[in-house]
Amino acid sequence: MDPITAAIVAVLPALTSDLMKSAVKDAYDGLKEIIQRKCAPVAKAVDALETNPQSKGQAAVVAETVADAKATEDADIMRALAKLLDEMKKQGIGPKGGIEIAISGGTVQGVVGAQSVSVGSMSFAAPPRESKP
Repeated sequence: MDPITAAIVAVLPALTSDLMKSAVKDAYDGLKEIIQRKCAPVAKAVDALETNPQSKGQAAVVAETVADAKATEDADIMRALAKLLDEMKKQGIGPKGGIEIAISGGTVQGVVGAQSVSVGSMSFAAPPRESKP
């Protein structure tokens, strides 16, 4: 499953909770706004999934429309997704095993929403912290 669909499927049940921090809701709304502006078919599929968040069929439709629209290749969408994933991580929301963001082509500055990044055969990660005596 692509990272956009995985994040949406993971966050939707949590959004109905009164205990959910507004930062997660705001980040989700930000992602959704960008998707609505740039990928109308994906936005329609997400709206349908929101009406029935447990539907595996609706999740599959979201995944299919994300792939068809090549939404994972859009830098604005991926930045909004990284922000959502960061807020979800802070709240302990997400599927087991995490969500991976793969970026290819174009120019990317900085590492967003990740502890490590793999591009082809190259891997980048923050160096281990040295403990001071």
